[in-house]
Amino acid sequence: MHVMYLHGFRSSPDSKKGRILRQAFSSRLGFSAPDLNVGPQEAQQIMLEAARGIDPNELCLVGSSLGGFYATWLAETLGCRAVLLNPATQPWDVINDYLGVQTINNSTRTIEVKPEFADQARALDVLVTNPSRYLVFLSTSDEVLDWRLAQMKYAACREVILPGNTHEIERFEECLPAIEQFLGV
Repeated sequence: MHVMYLHGFRSSPDSKKGRILRQAFSSRLGFSAPDLNVGPQEAQQIMLEAARGIDPNELCLVGSSLGGFYATWLAETLGCRAVLLNPATQPWDVINDYLGVQTINNSTRTIEVKPEFADQARALDVLVTNPSRYLVFLSTSDEVLDWRLAQMKYAACREVILPGNTHEIERFEECLPAIEQFLGV
């Protein structure tokens, strides 16, 4: 089994969730976390390259926010499983709010957000064809995304509602048992 963490916009593989997942799984499963601080089209290529050689039946993506949007595309493309953490559903609607150079959280690195990223993101929008391959965590006090949009998009999937939790998912480690059960480890 291989777990691949896909971080969110202006985040990194070494975010809090990334570190928790690496610590929980890297000693007993394959683990990777590509850096996706690029445009959607380039992120698409990075993800495909990172998944190359991994049997889709042995791959589980864990995507947070924009990474959840990407994870949906990659899961539908490869036929693997995905755990989504407050997934973005329509990132093209907010890209214009972030045009220009943006700082990557907790770093000195930056990403230049370009207008064409909206069309690139829209091109990655897919429908869920096999809901049993998904586990979706949704925080009801998400201050970044409207959790109800994801609840509707993933209505046929197994959803775990996190009442009062924010976009970050405080105490994310408490989600690990459900993720481990989903993985069968």
